[in-house]
Amino acid sequence: MSSTETGQLLAGRYRLTQLLAIGGMAEVWQAQDELLDRQVAIKILLEQFAADPQIRARFQNEAIAAARLIHPSIVSIYDSIEVGGRDAIVMELVKGRTLRNFLDERGRLDPIEVVHIGSEVCTALMVAHRAGVIHRDIKPANILLSDDGRVLVTDFGIAKVLDEPDITRTAQLVGTMKYLAPEQVEGGPVDGRTDIYALGAVLFEALCGEPPFRAESPAAVALARLHRDAPRPAQIVAGVPADLEQTILRALRREPSQRFPTIADMRAALGATRFEIEADPTMALPSATKEEPQVVVKSSRSRPAIVITLIIVAILIVIATLVGTAGRDFFSETSAVEEIPTPRVVALSSAIGFDPADRTNQGENNGQAPFAIDSDQLTVWYSETYPSRLFAGNRKGVGLVVTLAEPTRLTSVEIATTMQNWAAEVFVGNGMAPTVEQWGQPAFRGAGLNGTSTLSLNGETGDHVLIWFTDLGTRTPARASITDLTFIGEPLR
Repeated sequence: MSSTETGQLLAGRYRLTQLLAIGGMAEVWQAQDELLDRQVAIKILLEQFAADPQIRARFQNEAIAAARLIHPSIVSIYDSIEVGGRDAIVMELVKGRTLRNFLDERGRLDPIEVVHIGSEVCTALMVAHRAGVIHRDIKPANILLSDDGRVLVTDFGIAKVLDEPDITRTAQLVGTMKYLAPEQVEGGPVDGRTDIYALGAVLFEALCGEPPFRAESPAAVALARLHRDAPRPAQIVAGVPADLEQTILRALRREPSQRFPTIADMRAALGATRFEIEADPTMALPSATKEEPQVVVKSSRSRPAIVITLIIVAILIVIATLVGTAGRDFFSETSAVEEIPTPRVVALSSAIGFDPADRTNQGENNGQAPFAIDSDQLTVWYSETYPSRLFAGNRKGVGLVVTLAEPTRLTSVEIATTMQNWAAEVFVGNGMAPTVEQWGQPAFRGAGLNGTSTLSLNGETGDHVLIWFTDLGTRTPARASITDLTFIGEPLR
């Protein structure tokens, strides 16, 4: 029996209100932080492990590994405390459910949902890998689908920090059997490609309704991946986009060198997935502040409330890409995955605020503009503050111009921001035009965007990009903000 109970006060500030779950190593409680007046979750090590120094070290490692990672797609760690000789971690309380619960309810997901969830997990893992942290236990139970629309990664309990010694026993299997990479099964070294394999297994199961390998025992499942390649998803379910199938199969390659080099490359491949979709022909492309057109996805499944808005945005993103790439050959069973070109993260040179009304180019906090491209989630570029979300007078927007390291054919851009219900246009060109009109037609135009969003750039080519915000959203004060920009594309040869 646990010595913790409802109403108990921990560390003089955390009042336990509800037991949420009991896992193999810990119990998770909902609690009220009486000091900061907020709801939190507290993971408390089970009593039978309190005297095990190795398990305690692993548990403490979770707090250390996750606390250094700050991103909307990673569950935040607030505090580390002790409860009657047991370690406990205080963390963000996420209202929602796990992907495991969602799959148990739905069976399998539509391809566009798989791409969305996979892309968000990739984003979280990019932050972890940049910090030198490998998760090593990516599975549906550690992916949270929150009620506010976010997809989050949690439980870094067996994470390995690359510059620190491994605290696990020699050759000990860590991670969940169904999602272990072959190198984990063999007790070999791990790196970011280990997480890529696990995510590939998760997306395979989400798409097909079953894991890529099945056997009579967990050990047999783990060993199967050492000797067999994963089956093609299209052999299990109909209607799998060829792009998505080849992405999953590449992630599941037995040899780490044959997988995606980085998690960013895997996210780029997911973002380039093409779907069979159709738009209502009676609806025109929306202006920056009008509602989005209705789009119909050919599917017999209903969309869950937690992802419906993001799915609509994702559909709008891929419409333009479909037009330009419809003639490309589909992936065949005999094709070598490695031979398929993969868009990559684009190198950036500089950034500058864009305000056509300011001829000196000294406005829009230009000193902070590099914060938008420094790959640091703790730094933010903010525009100046405006009277309202739609500006005032003759002003129609505010923007940021990014200079690419070389001319590039751009697939997409991810804008990391905390703005809600915002609108923007994205222009691609050679050189920086002095007015918005001189940039020509936008590669992307959209409204009703929420938080971090990935926008299609339809293969437009150039060496400069203007991100032009036309609606600053519902957050106050009214100003544009960019935490980070990630462009995906292929350099022009």
